[in-house]
Amino acid sequence: MRTITSHTPFRAALASVAAAALLFGATACAGGASSGGEAAGGSDAAFPEQGSGEVNLFNFTNYISPDALEKFTADTGITVNVDTFSSAEEMVAKVKTGSATYDVVTVSDYVAGDLIASGQLAEIDTTTFPNGGNIEDAFVDAYFDEGRKYTSPYAVVYQGIGVNPEVVTEPVASWADYFAAPASAGGKIGLHDSQTYVIDAALMAVGAEACSTDNADYQRALDLLNEFKPSIKIISSDGTIDRLAGGETVLSTMWNGSFARAQAQDPALEYVFPEEGFMMGSDNLAILTNAQNQDNAKIFLNWMLDPENAAINADFIKYTSPVEGIEEFLPEPGDGDAPVIVADAETMERAHDQVPCSADVKEQYDKLWTMFKG
Repeated sequence: MRTITSHTPFRAALASVAAAALLFGATACAGGASSGGEAAGGSDAAFPEQGSGEVNLFNFTNYISPDALEKFTADTGITVNVDTFSSAEEMVAKVKTGSATYDVVTVSDYVAGDLIASGQLAEIDTTTFPNGGNIEDAFVDAYFDEGRKYTSPYAVVYQGIGVNPEVVTEPVASWADYFAAPASAGGKIGLHDSQTYVIDAALMAVGAEACSTDNADYQRALDLLNEFKPSIKIISSDGTIDRLAGGETVLSTMWNGSFARAQAQDPALEYVFPEEGFMMGSDNLAILTNAQNQDNAKIFLNWMLDPENAAINADFIKYTSPVEGIEEFLPEPGDGDAPVIVADAETMERAHDQVPCSADVKEQYDKLWTMFKG
């Protein structure tokens, strides 16, 4: 369905996990002038009235509507240059090392706190923007950015499994089923190149929880991944839509929006919310402190909070967007279309907020991922 239903509010953030031993060790449309090195400012800074020039966006691959970008330029006179990354971890590494010189970045919730604490994101007080009041109430006080001082909500994301049931004849209802590498999949299995996504899934498959502090859980997760590895056709977060829709993969980890776009090409595809549980998170837009076009960046974030503009984008990326009034601008499904995936209340009981692990546990993830990928 194109209609985006009301969102289940994000639950309160989980308490910080205890330190663990080392792994295996003892938007109404507004314009604004390109501002060069001006500070992004907070609520005291006047919102820019018009703009020109460009804004540079660092975004997940294939994660913004070309029609939305075209309309933004027509509305504001500002050109959007898009560069892409395939995982939140890749984005963070580039931003923190200074090799990413962009204006706007797409920030997943579980890495936002780190970027805020390290001074990478400008304080912008999004709720004071002309369209800031359009943010759904449940998304204003996010656990990673209370009051939306540094970020603007973009999309709600579920992490599940895409299956081609016409090929994969064994039941796939859980992470355990996925990592069992069903024989009928014929090795056509896709896995995201995303450390957090994959390790969370592997931990749940072995009966543990994300951010576990038990060393043994990580050993079991690594053993599972190593046993699974020979069955993987490709480890990549790019191209998942076309691979699943085209039959190059018949079983794959999938974000809900990517799956919906694959299902639009092949209606037989099925989406699985795993029985052990699944991670639910959000992606957000933020402005880097070293942005060279900070006024234009503000205009872009504000423009995306207009319900008509948000609907154009949501209709393309197939993720729910927490912008009030978006529903009236979403077209009804047509032939060859597929619904936005929205989990029902019963399914949401298995959802877990994608909160960051403690520093010590994050080191566990880093080591496991290096061992698996290496």
